[in-house]
Amino acid sequence: MAAMAMQYLKESQKTTPIIADVDVAVVGGGAAGFVAAIAAAREGASTVLIERFGTLGGCMGTGGWAAGAVYFSDFDRTRFPPHTYYGWSGASRQLGQENIDFIRTCGITGEWIARVLDLDKQFGPSPHRVASSMRVSHVCSQMVQEAGIDLMLSTYAGDPIMEDEHIVRGLTVHNTDGRGAIRAGVTIDTTGNSGFAARTYAPLMQCNWQPSMNITFIIAGCDDAKFAAFMANRPTVPNHWNQWIDEVLIPDATYTQGRLGAHLNRMRPVADLVRQAREEDGYEIIGHIGNIGRIAVVFPWGSKCPQNGLFCERADIEGKIDTLDAEHMSLVEYHARQYMTQTTGFLRKYVPGFENAYLLYTSPYIGTRGGRAIEAERVITEEDRDEGRRFDDVIYEFGEGLTEPSDVPFRQLIPKRVENLLAAGVSAHRKPPNLRCRESVMKMGHAAGITAAMSVHAGVAPRKIDVHQLQQKLIDSGVNLGDARHAT
Repeated sequence: MAAMAMQYLKESQKTTPIIADVDVAVVGGGAAGFVAAIAAAREGASTVLIERFGTLGGCMGTGGWAAGAVYFSDFDRTRFPPHTYYGWSGASRQLGQENIDFIRTCGITGEWIARVLDLDKQFGPSPHRVASSMRVSHVCSQMVQEAGIDLMLSTYAGDPIMEDEHIVRGLTVHNTDGRGAIRAGVTIDTTGNSGFAARTYAPLMQCNWQPSMNITFIIAGCDDAKFAAFMANRPTVPNHWNQWIDEVLIPDATYTQGRLGAHLNRMRPVADLVRQAREEDGYEIIGHIGNIGRIAVVFPWGSKCPQNGLFCERADIEGKIDTLDAEHMSLVEYHARQYMTQTTGFLRKYVPGFENAYLLYTSPYIGTRGGRAIEAERVITEEDRDEGRRFDDVIYEFGEGLTEPSDVPFRQLIPKRVENLLAAGVSAHRKPPNLRCRESVMKMGHAAGITAAMSVHAGVAPRKIDVHQLQQKLIDSGVNLGDARHAT
């Protein structure tokens, strides 16, 4: 959109119908949001959950399980070694029923994981990440409905309802019914970018410039055996192919490190076909996101090959992309899907086994890692993580991959200056350190939901609740707080 001097429309005073009056409103139905809503409702708070898409689960659900996993070591480090996890491929489905039953007792997060795993008994192991994402959304929705939550799907959060410029009293929403107002005792931002908190003028910490985005896709109509036979005849990469990649593709791609560099290496066995498509058709295997980024598909190879006629994977996006810039995000949405269509065309024309392939699915939600966050009363730092720092107001312990676990404090959920507002998930912290793992943001949501309910019931601001009582409720539900000193 062409730059122009900002002009303003002065609106007349509006009269907006109040469509709900609740104790707790949760904005965003991803991993942190659906858990926050359940936690609040189970504490007896009337709760509404607002989600802009038609399904719950965020990156795990609506995003087609774009990436990531739920790690188990933070449930019990003596029971589960590092890197024991639940991912879309079911790497931990060999846990055994005893361990699954234990996980079921580990708070709302553990209950959710166990219920997703239970679906294996009914439907069999999930064949790919999109099938797993459907199960995720199903269990999220099921648990939300069981908790008696008022679920508002395909609904956008609008402006906050403010009192004295620093007290949140609810929000407006927009959906097919038009504009409505929701009065709420406490509102929780689980948008993934503090999108709601920003409109309350809460102090914020800006997002990083490497959001590591991805889009999930399914290419159907594949001949698994034919493709496998083709790749089996290409065990080594001739030097002149490697030379072309290193001298032409890598300098052009500019992103030689990280995930796009790994994707370049995966396509080396078919570098001759990539070069042919580039010269004959102008196809770029490292595609462009306008002039702000590049995109590369996870090329089929090794364990990441078509199965049952479907190739289900992701394409990764890197660059100087601002996830808070609407024009940038429009470029990402448009070019990512154009690239997937072009890549399907390349596979059909040049790669044996894909002659009848077609693009079946691209996820409606493009996942990102890291976003704008509230400036919390206590911001977790890399030093905190590396030193295994402990806090008296701990709400959960995290330590996947670390020698010693560290604490996440209650104050991480509390924004400065603004009252009756909480944040959880990526909205509550800015990486580094990395607190965005699924189990981490879900535990944040659990604590935020209980806090919101306690705040309403006690008639005090969230920052003034009895933190020891919150900790006891978390312990009673099975959340690991580490040292027993935190219990009352």
